[in-house]
Amino acid sequence: MAPQRLTVLLLALILCWAGTLQAQTLGIRYQLGESTNDARYSYFLTILNMALEATRHDYGPYQLIRSETGTSQQRAFELVSSGQGLDIFWGMSSIRREHLAHAVPFPLMRGLLAVRVPLVPKNRTQIFNDIDSVKALSALTAVQGAGWPDTRILRHNGLPVLTSSRYESLFDMLRRGRADYFPRSVMEVWDELNSPLGQDLSISSKLLLVYKAPIYFFVHKDNHALAERLQVGLERLWKSGRFNSLFFSRPEIRKALALINNRGYQVIRLSAPWRLPSLDKVQDAYWLPLPAQAREQRR
Repeated sequence: MAPQRLTVLLLALILCWAGTLQAQTLGIRYQLGESTNDARYSYFLTILNMALEATRHDYGPYQLIRSETGTSQQRAFELVSSGQGLDIFWGMSSIRREHLAHAVPFPLMRGLLAVRVPLVPKNRTQIFNDIDSVKALSALTAVQGAGWPDTRILRHNGLPVLTSSRYESLFDMLRRGRADYFPRSVMEVWDELNSPLGQDLSISSKLLLVYKAPIYFFVHKDNHALAERLQVGLERLWKSGRFNSLFFSRPEIRKALALINNRGYQVIRLSAPWRLPSLDKVQDAYWLPLPAQAREQRR
């Protein structure tokens, strides 16, 4: 065979081999934050990477592809559930979300998402001094994202809620006095306070709201392979101790645990308007229990 023909043949084989490798690499399109000040997603993206790495040997290589534009939480879910534009979503679960998409039943925040501290204007922190029941709290108005499952939970408990589809607008509504408080996860509030979002805002030192609301990875209903890979990866991270190593190393989680162990907080437990089918698949050990010494509310 002539050297020139051999070179062409080798080049063709290399290109074919490279194309095969590329075809075998799983591309996973994920969402950006809801704004440039939204730092909540770094934790979930880290876990996603870890779960995929833990399963690389079994399931093959992967490539995470970041969305070029930010989108609202509700819109991101719709893109995943419809199979258009995004392959994975992370967010609070609800009956609707579990019906329209495939939930991976592993609580990524171990329940801390649903331990909420009121974010309030700095000059109004005293409004929670005498709040010791759901009935008393119903005299105040909360602000939440449109389409967030939290909104339905608050309203289910008789609590007034104003909504906005824009994440940053929620903080502006609070500053302008359109609402009295913005319930934020004890894990995610710290980055918000340290960003422009938290300007002139503070957290209440008197009240915690608690409800059962896991945050999961969601994929398209027919994407069983990715759902299985994520479940296997998360379970491996848990059994190896790597999940908790990451979890307890995060400064926002250490701050959250210090806050909920504060005996001075009044705890108001809220009920959800649904029973999630996924909860039966979640191991009890995955949940982080609320400290027993926390004072409970009167209904």
